Amino acid sequence: MQIDWITVSAQIVNFLVLVYLLKRFLYQPVITAMEQRQQRIANRLQKAEQREQEAGQEAQHYREKAQNLEQQRDELIAKAKEEAEAQRQHLLNEAREEVATARKEWLQQVEREKQEFLKALKKQTGETMVKTTRAALADLADTTLEQQMVGIFLTRLESLDEADRQALKETPGALRITTSFELSQNLRDKVTEAVHEHLMPHTDIHYTQSPELLCGIELNTEGRKISWTLAEYLDALENQMTTVLDSAKPSTG
Repeated sequence: MQIDWITVSAQIVNFLVLVYLLKRFLYQPVITAMEQRQQRIANRLQKAEQREQEAGQEAQHYREKAQNLEQQRDELIAKAKEEAEAQRQHLLNEAREEVATARKEWLQQVEREKQEFLKALKKQTGETMVKTTRAALADLADTTLEQQMVGIFLTRLESLDEADRQALKETPGALRITTSFELSQNLRDKVTEAVHEHLMPHTDIHYTQSPELLCGIELNTEGRKISWTLAEYLDALENQMTTVLDSAKPSTG
């Protein structure tokens, strides 16, 4: 069989033209459409993955924020508890200090009143004892309270031990006799005579009067003293009264 190459060539050309036309007008649009669709799907998937990633990040952000808020809440609660406890302790300390201060002031007031009472009692007792003793001496004998006090003082002067007597003799300076009452010239002479006889002959003696002695007589020289006063007995009475009052005073603990 003889091949018609012209016909074959024409058919080949027609086939190629057909393939080109198919590709140009049929396959290419389909391929392009498929590629575009595939790209759109890929874009959508990429956007979906991106949104999912963003959503995950957002969720993580909110979780971290929630954890931070919870931590801050716990810290605020703990801080509030600490501040409340500190305030409670502060108020308790203030209350204790106020109670202690009030108690201290009350005890000080009690002590002041006690001292005022003892002072008044001592003064009144001394005055009463002086009046009573004066009246008793006037009734019992022809003597005065002043004479009795001078007599007791001279007895003390005469009964000094040798060490005290020598210490007074060695003390420089003049002697001073102080009384709570006005000493008569007769009593002054007796005192002067006794001092010259038992202590220092020919020494100068200065006589003064001071109500602070509270019924008494006192010999003073530089750093040395011999005395008899009603205050000695009143001091003993005051000490006894102080002991009684202190035993009745509430504890300061």
